[in-house]
Amino acid sequence: MASILSACLVLYHCGDELTHALRCIQNADVDVDVYLVDNTPDDPTAEKAEWLFPGVTVLPQKSNIGFGRANNAVLPHLQSKYHLIMNPDVTFEPSLLNRMIMYMEAHPNIAILTPRVLNEDGTEQYLPKKRISVHYLLGGLFENYSKLFRRWRADFTMADMDIRYPVPVEFATGCFLFIRTEIFKKLEGFDPRFFLYQEDSDLSRRILEERLGSIVYHPEMCVTHRWARENTRTFKGRMRQIASVFKYFFKWGITW
Repeated sequence: MASILSACLVLYHCGDELTHALRCIQNADVDVDVYLVDNTPDDPTAEKAEWLFPGVTVLPQKSNIGFGRANNAVLPHLQSKYHLIMNPDVTFEPSLLNRMIMYMEAHPNIAILTPRVLNEDGTEQYLPKKRISVHYLLGGLFENYSKLFRRWRADFTMADMDIRYPVPVEFATGCFLFIRTEIFKKLEGFDPRFFLYQEDSDLSRRILEERLGSIVYHPEMCVTHRWARENTRTFKGRMRQIASVFKYFFKWGITW
């Protein structure tokens, strides 16, 4: 019998951090159908997870098919009411998932519920909450160089606002994305043209453009994210980020 909640974690050289994420799901006060999409077939992490956490479903891939396509691999299996897309470097308290379900049950107009994301030291990761544009991206790239760029970045992430209550936003981060399964399936998941990065921006925009529901940021729903930020630390990551941005603007048009 299917659970009310399903969850998908994409594995790509994630190591022991996956154990912490699965332990959080295991300790949650709600049953979860857990799917692990393994993009690294030569890595023993998925096999170890099957042994430590009986009941998880592993969907092995022949190679790294990317974040969006890997999450889409679970679509034929989903029978839940709500679906969680979650990075293996995310942890949370046991009551979180049930509280998110209860909030979604009380607000049927919400398509996605997106949480407050914290660093391991408890400080906030000010992730984007508005639709991407050229000047917002420049703000993120050059925020350390001038007040103007810092102001653009703060506007993009709404860091300049004292958010104490749930508010509608235009972006839901893919590191922890709580969505109605029916909507995720209706959209046929992520656009597979995005290998990595901006697939969450695109999904968020498709939901709003098609008026499938609102995206709500809830500051009292908190997760901890061990953020590697490959896109800003490696040349390969930067190139993937740039390629995804070009794909996004080609699809939706360039906005300043």
